[in-house]
Amino acid sequence: MRIALFGKPFKQKHNDAVKHLVDRIVEVDPQMLIHSEFSEHLDKQMTLPVSSGTFFNSSELNGCDLIFSVGGDGTFLECVTLAAERGIPIIGINTGTLGFLSNVGTESIDEAIDAIIEGNTWIDERSLFHVEAEGIDLGSFPYAINEVAIHKRDTASMVVVEVHRNNRFVNTYWADGLLVSTATGSTAYSLSAGGPIISPSSDVAVITPLAPHNLTNRPLVVPLDGVITISPDGRDASFLLSLDSRSYHITPRSKVIIKPAPFKAKFLNLEHQHFFNTIRSKMHWGIDPRER
Repeated sequence: MRIALFGKPFKQKHNDAVKHLVDRIVEVDPQMLIHSEFSEHLDKQMTLPVSSGTFFNSSELNGCDLIFSVGGDGTFLECVTLAAERGIPIIGINTGTLGFLSNVGTESIDEAIDAIIEGNTWIDERSLFHVEAEGIDLGSFPYAINEVAIHKRDTASMVVVEVHRNNRFVNTYWADGLLVSTATGSTAYSLSAGGPIISPSSDVAVITPLAPHNLTNRPLVVPLDGVITISPDGRDASFLLSLDSRSYHITPRSKVIIKPAPFKAKFLNLEHQHFFNTIRSKMHWGIDPRER
């Protein structure tokens, strides 16, 4: 089995756990690959196996069977940009905070490695957006797994966003911004903005206005299979277009086209890890706040 390791700098308290992760991965793949920037960080924290190699981009992951992401959900999203197009399953070791996507705690590293060796895992396929934007080069990965967002930039004035789906007019939103989220992204920014929680296997998209001027403009769920076009306008000379954690300047009345990506991201889970277990744990459902 060929295994790659991706990550971001972590707090000192996780040093022993990450070192243990590296040791366990080497037991499975003595020639594991480590992302070059993460390798430089690890080299300052521990002695890396001399047999390990490095990689810089997705083209160097040919033949890779699995990639570990070490960090929080933001790190996991960045890892998706490396692994998704090549169909490489990702498993997240959480050294961040909440951990909806990076849902294996550092205390469960042995459990995760043993499950991988024994084949006691399952793959959850998640839909992504493919995004095109007028006048903007979105780089080699014009995709989003959480959300596409329009934000205002320089003023307190609202942004006006016109939305169409399959060339049919949906609405003009006067708001602080607008999100178009995948089912996976329903528990991210969209949830904070009042959007619904959606099972990640659902093939839908959620259109969520941010602090809308008209309070009857509520989040709207539409089928994923379609083309959503959004276009910002307002007093700003430019706005921000965000694809997950990547942001770009966009001019007024430019069109952003959002449609399903031709591939899905693969998340590797342990047998007991399911969406409802995760949200119960992360959102403390079923816990009586009066209990001490």
